[in-house]
Amino acid sequence: MKHVLFRRILFSYIIIVPLLFIPLEIYLSQVIKDNHISKLKESIGIQAALISEQIPRYFRDNLDDFSRRYKGKTGARVTIIASDGRVAGDSDESSEKMENHLERPEIKEASLNATGSSIRFSTTVQKDFFYYAVLLNGKNHKGFLRLAVPLHDMEKAIASLRMRIAIASVITLLAAILTGILQARRVTKSIEEIAAFSREVTSGNFKTRLFLEEKGEIGELAKNINTMAHEFKARLERSNEDRHRMEELLKNMHDGFMLLDTKGRVLTCNPNAKKVFGIERDIEGRHLLEVIRNVGLTDIMRKITDKEESVVQEIELAHLKELYLMATAVPFYYPPSSENVSGVMLSFHDITRLKQLEDMRKDFVANVSHEIKTPITAIKGFAETLLGGAIDDRENAMKFLQTIKNHSERLNSLVEDLLTLSRIELGDIKIEKTAVRLDDVVDTVLTTLRNKADIKGIYLRREIPENLCEIKADRNRLTQIVLNLVDNGIKFTETGGVTVKVRSLEPADFLEISVEDTGIGIPQKHLPRLGERFYRVDSSSSRELGGTGLGLAIVKHLVNAHGWEMKIESAQSKGTKARIFCPIC
Repeated sequence: MKHVLFRRILFSYIIIVPLLFIPLEIYLSQVIKDNHISKLKESIGIQAALISEQIPRYFRDNLDDFSRRYKGKTGARVTIIASDGRVAGDSDESSEKMENHLERPEIKEASLNATGSSIRFSTTVQKDFFYYAVLLNGKNHKGFLRLAVPLHDMEKAIASLRMRIAIASVITLLAAILTGILQARRVTKSIEEIAAFSREVTSGNFKTRLFLEEKGEIGELAKNINTMAHEFKARLERSNEDRHRMEELLKNMHDGFMLLDTKGRVLTCNPNAKKVFGIERDIEGRHLLEVIRNVGLTDIMRKITDKEESVVQEIELAHLKELYLMATAVPFYYPPSSENVSGVMLSFHDITRLKQLEDMRKDFVANVSHEIKTPITAIKGFAETLLGGAIDDRENAMKFLQTIKNHSERLNSLVEDLLTLSRIELGDIKIEKTAVRLDDVVDTVLTTLRNKADIKGIYLRREIPENLCEIKADRNRLTQIVLNLVDNGIKFTETGGVTVKVRSLEPADFLEISVEDTGIGIPQKHLPRLGERFYRVDSSSSRELGGTGLGLAIVKHLVNAHGWEMKIESAQSKGTKARIFCPIC
């Protein structure tokens, strides 16, 4: 780099000097030429005035001798021209042989302005001449007098000047080369130090500093570069921090996010967007619709391209599993004052759970309506029957009243279960954990349901080791959990019985509470939906057994409220096992 810069500086001196002297030579040559012609024009004008007074009265005679005589006196070529352009006399050539001069530039100018001049090459004598013509408009003669002077003296003067300028140019050029060598060495040394410093900064070494002995502008430049490097380091650190924060923000965003350019190519895509669309490779630089083929997304891109306004639209995905996304497309402008769209920001919010909850709400409303309608219809029907006269039939009246009582109890149970679920979800039921003995809770539940099990002829057992009797739980809610699970086991068990077990798990700080029956079991396809409100595997048999369809939903909510986990295992005709996992206190 040093030699390149050195040569550039040196060559600049070599080029600048001739470029300065060439215009100077042209300017001076033109000034001398103009000055010489101005003086020549003034001198010839005086001579032409004197000669014009001596021209004979008439041009009919040959005036060649007259012209030659005055050339000897003035040194200029003398030509006398008639008004029609005919040459009447010439000092250098025979006038009879010369062509008409009416179209000569100086003659045409003189005919208009009384005087005229021009510089041109004479075809007669083969030299450059300065021509000066005056209009003769006397009483005795009409025509033109023209004097011509060769310009070789002027050309010699200009050539001499050019020689002097050339000599001065060579001397100046040598001085410039010497000055350029010294200046180039000094400047390139400073530039080399600056370049070395910039390489260190570029490589990331911000601890280095630039110290130059050079004063003036280069010294000021070194100071500014040091300041710039320090500022650049600070800005780079801030930029890295901002970039890191932005990357972390995009990476940890729950929603999917994409940034597209105006042509629909992906500039940025966060991991959640890739996860939502099942993308496993980098898609930066590719067109969005090449990577994700979705009708809804295509529609969004078309709308935002046409309107250049924000678009919010729900789209559905079904490539891996059924997903519902709320897609928001917003055009952005950069710089902010720009009127042209710079790209599009796309965000995808997963509303699958909301959709499911909406469907569950619809199902819930439908189920509640159905569950309430059935006992109300029965109560209304039997009441109308009694009012219609059946009340006098004592035997049937008692049956009708018992039926009304049963349906009212079922309706009351349904309302109580709904209120319980609502209170759990709203947080009105507080879980207050205390030290609870599992054997006491299980004994209470088994005692409560013993009579129900005896009627069906099935057994109730417990298997609880003595060293695993105590956990942290809300006693009343734990009792409700176990009671619902055992009650369900009794309902759907015809032979065998229900067993409540407690055992420790690895790691040893967790317990498993299980309620296992030997009943009809549950088909595998129904297991994922167990715990939903009003969900029944067999609706008819469940209602006949007095179930509201809310028992497992209450259990599920109470288990979650404790911070525990529950898992249900079952096989058709082989019984069902509900397992609850909770930490040991």
